[in-house]
Amino acid sequence: MAESSSSTINKHQARTLDTKARILDAAQALFAEQGFENTQLEEVAARAGHTRGAIYAHYSSKEDLFLALMEQRVHTKFPAVYQIVGSEPDLSKRPGIFKRWVAGQVCDPSWGTLLLEFKLYAMRRPRSREKLQHLYELMFDATARNFVELLFGESLTKAAKAAAERRLAVMGAVLSAVVLESHFRPELLPRNQLQTLIEELFDALVHA
Repeated sequence: MAESSSSTINKHQARTLDTKARILDAAQALFAEQGFENTQLEEVAARAGHTRGAIYAHYSSKEDLFLALMEQRVHTKFPAVYQIVGSEPDLSKRPGIFKRWVAGQVCDPSWGTLLLEFKLYAMRRPRSREKLQHLYELMFDATARNFVELLFGESLTKAAKAAAERRLAVMGAVLSAVVLESHFRPELLPRNQLQTLIEELFDALVHA
């Protein structure tokens, strides 16, 4: 009986993981196609092959679904780049590796624009803003500190580490602005030149 119970639990867990994965994949595709506010949960459910009730079994709202998607992307992408950067023994080369990775992420037009949309959405809604802020605190605070040490070494003073964290935060804001402006000034900020521009901005901000 114990083996049967264990098997049932494992199968249930597997189904749950599969359902959540399908929902997140569908949400990412629809959010990218239509934007956050224009996407309805019924559409996500239909794309995922489930009912709306299946979504509510795991996520309390469209906002929570987006935040889960954001968290998934961070937990998937950051460990990978952390390992890549950390595998470079020459400390002086690590910022360049991270810079190229950042430029590639920002140049993803669908996600960059979608994240901007959700930030603006959350700014006007206190509860949504609080949820996003909490997610930032959980995911990015520790990550930023780890990346500062990874990129610039563990021998930084407390003040130097704080300054580096601020520069990385400012860099993120500036790069978001570049993505936004590129939609309205394509002649000045063409897509095929964004990565070079972003790398230049990284050097100017992080190494200032």
